[in-house]
Amino acid sequence: MFRIHMLPAEHGDCLWVEYGTTQPPKRILIDAGTVGTYPRALLPKIKAVVAAEGSCRFELFVVTNIDADHIGGAIEFLKQAPGCGVVIKEVWFNGYFHLSNTAPALLGAKQGEMLTPLVQNGPWVWNKRFKGLAVMVPDAGKLPSFTFSGMKITLLSPTFGKLQKLKPKWEKEVRKAGLVPGHAYTIDDALPGGFLGGKVQDWAKARFTEDRTEANGSSIAFVAEYAGKRVLFGADAHPGVLINSLQRPPFKVSSLPLSVLKLPHHGSKNNVSQALVAAFPADNYLISTSGQQFNHPDPEAIARVLVGRQADRKTLHFNYPAEVGVANERGGHSGLVCH
Repeated sequence: MFRIHMLPAEHGDCLWVEYGTTQPPKRILIDAGTVGTYPRALLPKIKAVVAAEGSCRFELFVVTNIDADHIGGAIEFLKQAPGCGVVIKEVWFNGYFHLSNTAPALLGAKQGEMLTPLVQNGPWVWNKRFKGLAVMVPDAGKLPSFTFSGMKITLLSPTFGKLQKLKPKWEKEVRKAGLVPGHAYTIDDALPGGFLGGKVQDWAKARFTEDRTEANGSSIAFVAEYAGKRVLFGADAHPGVLINSLQRPPFKVSSLPLSVLKLPHHGSKNNVSQALVAAFPADNYLISTSGQQFNHPDPEAIARVLVGRQADRKTLHFNYPAEVGVANERGGHSGLVCH
């Protein structure tokens, strides 16, 4: 069994992954959505598991980047986890100090700052597979690969260069918020943070401009493999980084077939290119967003998925109701089982 639940995280991500051949299953949590995601969606699911199993165990919790729609709910989640029956074997999260790939220190931008002491002082290990340093793809050689209770995870993003580009932006945001880089802050300081009309081929041909935002470029993105199924959790990663990683071992291919592709950045037109869709052909595509704030997914991104190779075999999965006119699909799916 390999099951992915896209919890309703407003315009963000909160992906609850279950896998294994026994009960209870193994679990991985990827992001925790916006501030409101934790009490509204994540906590009730945790309580249900604790009631049934006595505790809720995660092999891994990944905070892919510091944008509020990924990290917002993580602050309250980690704050309450020890008292809620939650056990987390390892946390992946790149704090401010990781942007230089140095030893831990209590530094970070606003919400990253809030999360850092929670991760550092909590009853779990932080970036253990990377010896406490940054979760990142090295400049050369083999991509980092690890196994979590039978689930193989191969890192595709971020690179050290992408982390470095985030550093000055992070420092600027700290000062803009009236904080001082180099200090840890308390949780109380945190702040909340008609579709394809026309021909799909025309939308797909729209000029592609790759995302250049620093926070998205720092995203932790990886391929997860279990029981012959392969899923790319694209976070908000830049497509060029994902495609370039395919050229390196253990893959060394131009195209990597997938069971599932979680579209980067909620289906943004700047993160979903035709080259990305060709490099990672999939049968199923996950779009995690309510569409509020940024109006994702963009019609150009959906069109790029729908055209080309084996278009009739592609299925879109949404965690909020969505209208996709040209595809004639309706969304609303919250879970996907890879049989």
